[in-house]
Amino acid sequence: MAIAPYYNVQGMTEPALMGEFKLSTGAWFNYSARPADDRNGVWPEFPHRVFTCDGDRAALVKKTVAYVVIDETADGAPVVEKWALVSPRAYTF
Repeated sequence: MAIAPYYNVQGMTEPALMGEFKLSTGAWFNYSARPADDRNGVWPEFPHRVFTCDGDRAALVKKTVAYVVIDETADGAPVVEKWALVSPRAYTF
């Protein structure tokens, strides 16, 4: 389980939280958009940031599945895990 380290407050420089989801293990995760300057445009196909207990990870969060970058190969290619979402919830603003 990982909760984002900030709140949706007007004037924040970090992107606002977009939602949360639960995995079949019972773990909950928050996610937001990746900041524009995150990794200098590396992996643009992963526009989201999932907050984990050891930091945050680039991801592509869809309605029922999330593709999360868990590592990087020696040549810089992403190593991706597919997470099945049990209870996804998108926030509305």
